[in-house]
Amino acid sequence: RAVQAIKGLYSLQEALQEAGVKVGRNKKALCLWHSDRSPSMHVYREKVHCFACGRGGDAIDVFAAANGLETKAAVQALAARFGFKDGIPPSAIEEWNRRQWQLQSERQEEQDIEAAYWGLCGLLHRLEDSMRVILPDRESTEDEAASKAAARIGVLLSEVEAVLDGLASENGQEQRQALQIAKERGLLT
Repeated sequence: RAVQAIKGLYSLQEALQEAGVKVGRNKKALCLWHSDRSPSMHVYREKVHCFACGRGGDAIDVFAAANGLETKAAVQALAARFGFKDGIPPSAIEEWNRRQWQLQSERQEEQDIEAAYWGLCGLLHRLEDSMRVILPDRESTEDEAASKAAARIGVLLSEVEAVLDGLASENGQEQRQALQIAKERGLLT
């Protein structure tokens, strides 16, 4: 139970930051367990894994590796840091619950962004197909209605592409803004 509470209070990102690990945009970093010249440790939401040496783990394991400790000693050190002596203090349980709710909210947001991204990719392809049907000859068309429809589809294509760029961004704020725009403009079904 103390280990679960520690995991709830001590995130992988905090452990990596304390260890001085620099995570690249590709979510890779130099491994903590072996002498690494090229980033081979992949960083996920709640764990790391080195594809070169096979080692990895969660925030507690990262703390242990960075401080030269065995896992049990790392748990004891973190328990002392968070004031766990004879059980878990109520404030730690409240903080753990708050972080669990926050993690759940973040996961839901990530799922919403991913679903929006793939849904808009499908819409983009359908719009491109519609454009090819309406204007099979891109050089010219004499059908005024087809030209107007193509112009409307062109505008929508531009909007969808811009929102997709925002959803694919590494910046969480840009992703959230793009998701909001997609909802406001009725691009999501």
